[in-house]
Amino acid sequence: MSITSTDWAVVTGASSGFGALFARRLAERGHPLVLTGRDAARLDVAREEVKRHTPGAVVETVVADLATENGLEVLLTQLKNKDVDVLVNNAGFGTYGRFAEVPAWRESTLIAVDVTAVVRLAHALLPAMRARGRGRILNVASTIAFQPAPYQAVYGGAKAFVLSFSQALAEETRGSGITVTALCPGPTRTGFTDALKADVSETAIYRKLAEPGPVVDAGLRALDRGRPVVVPGLGNRAMTILGRIAPSGLLIRLTARMLSAPDKAGHTASR
Repeated sequence: MSITSTDWAVVTGASSGFGALFARRLAERGHPLVLTGRDAARLDVAREEVKRHTPGAVVETVVADLATENGLEVLLTQLKNKDVDVLVNNAGFGTYGRFAEVPAWRESTLIAVDVTAVVRLAHALLPAMRARGRGRILNVASTIAFQPAPYQAVYGGAKAFVLSFSQALAEETRGSGITVTALCPGPTRTGFTDALKADVSETAIYRKLAEPGPVVDAGLRALDRGRPVVVPGLGNRAMTILGRIAPSGLLIRLTARMLSAPDKAGHTASR
């Protein structure tokens, strides 16, 4: 697909991690960019990094909290009259701990960012994509989407929604010139674990973190090919297959053990 100077790419959560890398890769492809995030200073750094890496890149930034209606409106106002060819719904965060012990406001905010913002942005931009007969949407889900996740119950449920939503939307838009892709990475070195506000370094799941570059590249290849779902990494793909064939009760207990942190005596929190 040829890219024109008006084929904008929008990246949410663009100030760090996957978002910053998506911004660099899309600028390399010639897209003018709209980058959004909550932290103005970090967003400025991301913009300057893109411009340093790709001289002449067109980069606009929008400081917005996508957990709020006002933040969504600020971003959508900036996108008016722009032909958005690529939407990367990357903004999101996780929580960790027993559901009853995680503050309710954090779980509600997670749903607002990880679920509601994904739906609102796709819904706002899809009609214009359909009118032009082209467009690509990439929603960042997770391997946690493939099975219930004790100790990350709301985060896992949110990513399961993103996966299901993306697959359904991919089918609805089949043959229209629009593609929808769910990118499902495993634990990755993006700053995600730091934002959990809990030490998960001793859990089986988060003990080893992959590098983000190959994940972003896999996502963009899948976007180019119109693949509805991509799971980067052989180990991660094996886990998703296990999620389809293992008895549900056994799978949930296994996931709980892998996500639970050992106490000082070496016992897991699930015991």
